[in-house]
Amino acid sequence: MNEPEFLNVRLGDNVLVGEDEIAKVLSFVGGARDPDAPTLFQVANVDSGEIKFVHGEEVKQILSKRE
Repeated sequence: MNEPEFLNVRLGDNVLVGEDEIAKVLSFVGGARDPDAPTLFQVANVDSGEIKFVHGEEVKQILSKRE
């Protein structure tokens, strides 16, 4: 069984949120069972600059990794 994509997200990565929103990951909150496994992400929309929290399941794909 493949692990969900959001478990591989790290700070500074650009990700696809939902169907068409590209965002940069600013921070994340770990889960209750595993504090190192991200469940909520604070992201900044790269087009509008809007900052918000999204649930891990909303992250569909990692577009580029932070170097």
